[in-house]
Amino acid sequence: MVATDRLKRLLLDTIADNINEMVIGFDGTPSTSSDGSAGRPAVTVSPTVTILDDSSLLVEGNLGTEHNFSETLKEVYIQYKDGSSNFTPIARHVIRPIVKTSTNEMKVQVIIEVR
Repeated sequence: MVATDRLKRLLLDTIADNINEMVIGFDGTPSTSSDGSAGRPAVTVSPTVTILDDSSLLVEGNLGTEHNFSETLKEVYIQYKDGSSNFTPIARHVIRPIVKTSTNEMKVQVIIEVR
C-alpha cells in the first residue's frame, strides 16, 4: 500500500520545520546517501526553507561580503541541530568550486525532493 497524500505532506512539513542549519564547506569528495556530517566546514548559516509543492523543498542560505575564504567552497550540508550538540543529517551536496571573497555575495539554493 502506498502512503496517502496527507501523510506525504505531513512528512514534508516535518522535514521543512526541522531544517535549521546549512553548513557550507571546503570538502569536495563525492556525496553519498550515508553522509553523516560536513567534511570540512567553513561557515554555518540559518537557511530559509520554502515548501514548493507536495514533494519539494527549497532551502536557501546567504553569505554576505563579511565572509572571505582563501580556499574554494565545494560542499553544502543541510541539517537539524537541537539546543545541545546533537544533530540530524538531512542532505549533503558537492557543488562546483566557488571563490568567496569580501567583494562578492553568495546565495545557495538547494531543492530537496521528498518521495
